[in-house]
Amino acid sequence: MLGNIIGAIILGILAGYLARALLPGKQQMGFVATVALGILGAIAGFYIFEGIFGWGDTDKFDLGGLPGAVIGAMLLLFIYERFVAGSGETATPAPADRAERRAERSRRRER
Repeated sequence: MLGNIIGAIILGILAGYLARALLPGKQQMGFVATVALGILGAIAGFYIFEGIFGWGDTDKFDLGGLPGAVIGAMLLLFIYERFVAGSGETATPAPADRAERRAERSRRRER
């Protein structure tokens, strides 16, 4: 039992960091959030591959589930970035804002 819990945490660490490395962009997550992402990704990957496709081992934890865990974590991270983290302000201004700022700067220089 304890071995499975430790194994799930290790799988979560690996899957979370691999998902963050493979998904483009910079995610603002700490260690605990990355591990949680990996563990939840492992669960999502298990349900995707075992439940839908019938692939995988249902007897115990093993590192063979790492690809499914990484794919599940990437899916969750994508959803998180698009719907939760992306609800704030955009990092780069819209093109119209940039044009307005340039025009304002040139007006100031002309004065």
